Amino acid sequence: MSNSIFDLEQHIIRRVSEMDNTKVSVEVEASSWLDVNGIETTVYIGDVDMPQVVKVESLESLIAKTLLSYEVEFKIASEHKEDVERLLVMLKNAYEYAERRVQGLGFDE
Repeated sequence: MSNSIFDLEQHIIRRVSEMDNTKVSVEVEASSWLDVNGIETTVYIGDVDMPQVVKVESLESLIAKTLLSYEVEFKIASEHKEDVERLLVMLKNAYEYAERRVQGLGFDE
């Protein structure tokens, strides 16, 4: 995502420079949040209160894309076995961390 933000910023700077031969700076801020629908990424361009870009991607979609990148002929390629194992450990650790944090914050089921 950062490449596309950088490209947009450079395009804006070029367009303004073409108009009056001056350089300007454009502040671009991007952040990601985890919510019940997946991962939400917001992009703010300039001094604004509302984001210009909001994208939500489900965890299922991200996992599917990641696993697809490891596939060869509809199976996980043997050279990616370690990558898949590390991915599964990371996801399990993320769940366990979230569960500990929720319990530590006094959430009762």
